[in-house]
This record gives sequence, structure tokens and C-alpha cells, in this order.
Amino acid sequence: MDARDDEGVLDVVGRKERRFLLVEQNKNMFKQEVVYFQKVRHNWLQQGDLNTKYFHSAVEWRRVRNNFNGMYINGNWCDDKDVIKEKVKDFLKIRFKEVRGAQVRFDNVLFNFISELDNEILVGPFTEEEIKNAV
Repeated sequence: MDARDDEGVLDVVGRKERRFLLVEQNKNMFKQEVVYFQKVRHNWLQQGDLNTKYFHSAVEWRRVRNNFNGMYINGNWCDDKDVIKEKVKDFLKIRFKEVRGAQVRFDNVLFNFISELDNEILVGPFTEEEIKNAV
């Protein structure tokens, strides 16, 4: 069909059939790829990872990178865990302390208000007709 299309011999019906066959071929190739991927995954699960040294080194690198050995306190290096815990706890207490009272003032700011009727409509129950119209 490709050769006949290149020669210009195919009619409109032949070109539609060719497109349909190409789409089907692409679908079948995708399905075949999925099957191959599943077979490879199955083999990997059965035989285990042959590249364990790489994965173990990656895990070890991440563990070392995430490790917390100490910190500078008042310009001096400290690696005593109890001292560090206290300093971190003190920092977080200061950082996230509760502040009472209004933080923002809205003096001279006018707000729009909802009338009592609008409020009743907003908080009132829905009727069946309103529910049907919403869907």
C-alpha cells in the first residue's frame, strides 16, 4: 500500500484503509512494548537486582548527605546532641510562638455586608428543584 500511495495510485478509500492499518500497527507495537516491559520487570524481580553495589552506594550517599553531625552555636562548633536539641527547640519556640491579639488593623476599611435575606438564602436548605438545576 505504501508503494502504491507513493505512486499516487491509491484512491481516497485506500488512503483511509492505509491510515487505519497504520493506527492499528501503532497500537499493536505499543501493546508489544508493554508485554516486553512486564517480562523484563518479572525477570528483574525473580533474579534480583544485579547492580546492587550502585544502589547501595546511592542509599549510603543519601544517608551521609541527610546526616546531621553538629552545628555552630555562638560561633563555636558543637556536636553534643543534647545541646543541639535544646538550641533547636529554643529556636522553634521563638520562631513559632503564639501571638495573641489582632496582628492586622483594618481602620477606615469598609467591608460589604450581606443582607439578612441573602444570609438566610445562603445558609438555608436546598430545595429539590435547586439541586436538579445545579446538576
